[in-house]
Amino acid sequence: WPLRPGSSSHDGLYYYGYVFFRQVKGEQFKRGYFQKSLVLLSKKPYMNLYSEIVQVIAPQYFDSGQVAIEVALHNFASWGDIIPGKSYQVPLLGQVLSFHLPSLKEKAQPQPKEFPNHALAPKPLILRSVYESNLYSTLRPLLPHIGMLWELVLFGEPIVVFGSSPTETSALVQALVSLIAPLRYVNDYRPYFTIHDSEFQEFTSKTHAPSRVILGVTNPYFGKALQHFPHLIILDTDPDKHLKILNPKEHLNSSLKGKPGFYTRYKPYLVRDRQIKKLLRTDHQRPNEVEDLMLRRYLNELTHTLIIPLEQYTSSLMPLQKSINPFRQPPLLRPYVTEHFLSYLSETVLKVNVELKGHKGSWKDLYRRFLKSNNFEYWFTQKRLEANRRLELLHVQELGDCDIYSWMKDKHEVEIVDMLLWIRDRYEVLASHDNCIELKDHLKNHIKTLLSVIPPDLQTSLKPSFNLDQ
Repeated sequence: WPLRPGSSSHDGLYYYGYVFFRQVKGEQFKRGYFQKSLVLLSKKPYMNLYSEIVQVIAPQYFDSGQVAIEVALHNFASWGDIIPGKSYQVPLLGQVLSFHLPSLKEKAQPQPKEFPNHALAPKPLILRSVYESNLYSTLRPLLPHIGMLWELVLFGEPIVVFGSSPTETSALVQALVSLIAPLRYVNDYRPYFTIHDSEFQEFTSKTHAPSRVILGVTNPYFGKALQHFPHLIILDTDPDKHLKILNPKEHLNSSLKGKPGFYTRYKPYLVRDRQIKKLLRTDHQRPNEVEDLMLRRYLNELTHTLIIPLEQYTSSLMPLQKSINPFRQPPLLRPYVTEHFLSYLSETVLKVNVELKGHKGSWKDLYRRFLKSNNFEYWFTQKRLEANRRLELLHVQELGDCDIYSWMKDKHEVEIVDMLLWIRDRYEVLASHDNCIELKDHLKNHIKTLLSVIPPDLQTSLKPSFNLDQ
């Protein structure tokens, strides 16, 4: 389920499952228990929203049967499209569900959005976030090691989370993946992994290095089957108790499940800073919402601190605009060279972007390792696509502004036809851009000018391939 929390994009190859499980003891049942689950499947990662929907629907389904599902589906049909950046108050089985779906550009809000009163429910169910649950509460046992976890997730290291319930492991795995936002975590992750999953043999095999995946498991069997993973988190039954760093050898020599702790030999590149120490203070009590906001801001700032020098260096790879020739192929963003980037990371760059913000440590070594990760590869691929699209648009603008009359004076018929096809391709690039009307008109005029100087029979054969009405 590799999807970056905090965005409205989703990966069409994966489904998210939201489950309500009911177990009722009774002698009349063959196994001594009545066990049944209601599962909602979606390709969208709205964790809190869909979990709340299942919590509302399932009890009524177990009491009333299929009619509850039918009414819920009727309610869903009345919601319309859920669009990022908007707030909603929608009916659901006699209740009103209020939520705001943030867009990619929105920052985390310290308080819920305000919703107008609704006649059906004086106290509607209000969700502060449709995505992950309270990050602070989920990560509280691991707060002393939050910087280390941020690095492990950043590099795409294999991690296993052992918990007592799917709810517990799912929440933590989902929280781990969100640590590096707004960077997207692109490796595989399974909030709840079982022996029935198709990748069971692959992930438990010790004939190769562990897969770059984060797994949430509850079956004690995995205590032995996944011992080759370099980073193991075994949760305590007390959610407020901080987990200690333990040597993986202790887990290897323990029982199937092992004692609670964070088993790893990893040595972080960065030093724990004052902001995390503030979050660990117990001399004053703050509301969970405030702690959650403080933690999110810290992580967001840490990731942005990492990204800023990368963004600056990427900008330096852009070709100069004066190098763009309208009669040649548009230039491309130059390749990322690790050693060049590390040379660019002078002491001044690091001091301005990193040290002044309190994040101290071996940043160059951290960057060197990050640049080898899948998360960086995906980030740079997106940046390269954006840059090349911009260069292509700049190239088309140069083509629109060029003096086509001067160019065609000494050109042969074949060259003029090639230029016609070249401009046609550039014109089609602009077809989806509504804000390029003037530029489209320039290219249309170029096409008409070039068509006018070629033989009539050639004009007749070429004109149908030019759709100038777009």
